Amino acid sequence: MASLPAQFGDQSLQQQLQSARSLKNGLSSRQQVLHSGIEALDECCKHVRPGDLVEWGIPPGFNGRLIPVQLLKQEIPPSVWIYHHHGLGVFASSWISHGVDLQRLFFICSENPVRELRPLFLEDTFKRIIIDAPRKFSSGDMAFVSQQARKQGQIVFLIRHFFLSEKRGNPYASLRINTWQSGKRCFSLQMVKGPVSGRVSLPYAAVAEEHGNYNQGLLPES
Repeated sequence: MASLPAQFGDQSLQQQLQSARSLKNGLSSRQQVLHSGIEALDECCKHVRPGDLVEWGIPPGFNGRLIPVQLLKQEIPPSVWIYHHHGLGVFASSWISHGVDLQRLFFICSENPVRELRPLFLEDTFKRIIIDAPRKFSSGDMAFVSQQARKQGQIVFLIRHFFLSEKRGNPYASLRINTWQSGKRCFSLQMVKGPVSGRVSLPYAAVAEEHGNYNQGLLPES
């Protein structure tokens, strides 16, 4: 396992925030919007702006996390990925191999992010916040995170461990997408809520190269 940069070790939230603050600078117009370099994916996300919450339906085992990861590879501002996977660390070399800048993407483990990491949502240090399948996340938490995203000019990704359904809506999300790998040739996106509808296919080669099967830690493709 590759060594993680020091700020990704077992440190307090305040230390994480201090490290991220040192990276803050004026955001370019590209950093303010979601951009992957994959035309079809960028078209799906072109209306997402700071203050928006994007909800992703990504059941385990379908490699669906590789899709939101594409949106964290192009000149990203300081960002944080909040996860709670029991007993797992972050497998750094896998993230690096996918083109993620680990100097600008931080990781924090928390099963109850709003209660345990509240200061993170009260300032604008992290302009991208990814909340990965939180164990505890109430409707009140959703309202709070959405309100703070608008106030702080952040884009929030909320990843669910199940496919989203139109029957069970989310008024706080501007965009809702299910993602999964379809065989060995493409990835699929099902637009549940947003400016476009239907299903979008992305060529496998546009999203990922061949990577080994790693079980040692939290991976983009897990």
